[in-house]
Order: sequence, then structure tokens, then C-alpha cells
Amino acid sequence: MQNTIVKTLIYDKQVRLFIVDNTKLLNDILSLNKETNKILKLTLGKTISVVSLMSATLKGDQRISLQMTMSDPQYKVFADADAKGNVCGYLNEALLEATDEISLERLIGHKGTIRVIKGAGFNQFTGITDMPYRNIVDDISHYFIQSEQIQTYIGENIEFAHDNRILCSHALYAELLPGAPTELIHQVEHTVNMNWDFLKYNKDNIKEKLSRLFKDVKVIGYSPVQFFCGCSKEMFYGMLHSLSANELEQVIHNKESIDTACQICGRTYYFHYNEIQGLL
Repeated sequence: MQNTIVKTLIYDKQVRLFIVDNTKLLNDILSLNKETNKILKLTLGKTISVVSLMSATLKGDQRISLQMTMSDPQYKVFADADAKGNVCGYLNEALLEATDEISLERLIGHKGTIRVIKGAGFNQFTGITDMPYRNIVDDISHYFIQSEQIQTYIGENIEFAHDNRILCSHALYAELLPGAPTELIHQVEHTVNMNWDFLKYNKDNIKEKLSRLFKDVKVIGYSPVQFFCGCSKEMFYGMLHSLSANELEQVIHNKESIDTACQICGRTYYFHYNEIQGLL
């Protein structure tokens, strides 16, 4: 059940709990940046893993967009998901070009921030929080507690193969429902931290596994997650307008082409000089 979020209620419907094996999703996205070092893969992987789970909390046309800015403000991470489970994420160019393989904690630093936009159309909410834990996962939990006043626990476990490919990735989201005692969220956190290996559910029934760890497990649905980038050649025509008339005329005169690349998926779009003539 890779790339499928299992949505459950536990503890007599007092806690909403989602769990996902998103190994394929992360490898699909991280394969676009093959030269990225392990720390940057971990940074992007953690961010995408958590945001993919957030897609299951959305409805209709809602989407969630997360921007994480490190203490060095030129370093940024972006991730986005919609209610259909379409997920994308990327590191900005400055971070991709960073050569120092420092720890994630040092990369985030003491001034890291998380900015989240959630909603649809004109009905969107923006929240900004700091990153006191410097590990992404706990910092996003901190965001929900601070900005949305929701008692939340997010767990995530990523394991790398020797070639820095993601060997496996699992994530879990737990949220207290109204009236539930706060200690339940701490109980979920403790149980998950002690049983990550047990929760790897590739072959076994997830309800049976969860029932061995939590009380009153009820599966209420499933949601797919998948990598999706909505870029198109038409979207990049606007970038050509940023070139001066002289530059465009030079391309046409030399019968050259201009190639542009999507920062999210890496897809390249080529513009033949005949196409560029229409811009003048």
C-alpha cells in the first residue's frame, strides 16, 4: 500500500490518526536531484513526507503550501499538496548549490521559520512560526499547535540505502479531537516512538497492526498521494518576456533556441527561434 494514506480513529474516536508509506513518492521526487547530498535529501524528504500527510486533512479545492526558510534566508524549501493527494516539493537554487554537508540542525539554525498557506481561493489562512526543534517534523507539529491551536503529533521515519536512495519512509499524523484529554497525544507519541519498526506495514494488515498498539481502531478511509507538477510549455512563455528585445533578436538572427527548465520536476522546454519571433 505504498503512497496510500490510511485514515483512522483511535481511542474511542478521540484521536484522528493517519499513517502513510510514502517511500515511492519521496524517491520519485528526490530522483530529480540526483546530485544532492544526503543532508539535503533528508531535508526535502522530511518536508515532503509530512506535507503529503497533510493532504488527507484537506477538502474540495483546498491546498496546503509550506515554505521553510533557514537561518540563512537565501536557503529555502518548498512543498505543496492538494486534497487529491497531488504533492510536489523542491529546494531552491541557493540550497541546491550549497556544498557544505552540515547537520540538519545547523542548516536550520536558530532563526529558521515555517510559513504555511492553507485553504482555497479567497478563503486562505497564512501562519508563520519559528523552528525551535530544528528537525522539521517537530517544528511542523509546533506550527499546528501555535497557529491552529490543534494538539498534534507528527512522526516520521526515513531510512537511506547505501547509495543515498530512500530505502523506506513512513509518516504518521495524530490529532486530538474536541474534548479529548491532552495526555492521549503524548501516549500516541510514546507508542509510535517505541514501535516504528512494527508500523512498517507493506505486507500486513494495517488495522491489525494498529490495533495491537492503540485502542478502538476504526479505519475511516484511504487517500492516495502522488508526485504531480502542473507545469507546461505555455507557462514558460512569460519567462521569455523577461529577455530584452535585443536578446530575442540575437537568438532569432543566429537561428538558436532557448531552453527553460522547471525547478520542481526538472522537465525542460525548448523554444525554437521560429516560436520566439512571435514575441517581438
